[in-house]
Amino acid sequence: MVKMTRSKTFQAYLPSCHRTYSCIHCRAHLANHDELISKSFQGSQGRAYLFNSVVNVGCGPAEERVLLTGLHAVADIYCENCKTTLGWKYVDAQTLSQASRLNPY
Repeated sequence: MVKMTRSKTFQAYLPSCHRTYSCIHCRAHLANHDELISKSFQGSQGRAYLFNSVVNVGCGPAEERVLLTGLHAVADIYCENCKTTLGWKYVDAQTLSQASRLNPY
């Protein structure tokens, strides 16, 4: 579903009745507050949020990186609308709780 809002086209538009997380640069919707699992993760650039699912994001190639918790296979995720890097997702997570994280830039 594509819907116009403020002259921008997003692949998915989340209902305005819910609190949403959006891209800091273009305001594309990324996730409903209901999809937030945790705010207690720490990334290299600060606090990172863990979501159950997100929308309007693309995924870069998988690569191995040393994170605070060790070596992991991850892929950067970016806003599909403005291409801003938002964070990363685990490609080969050790546990389900490490499945997808966003850095709140």
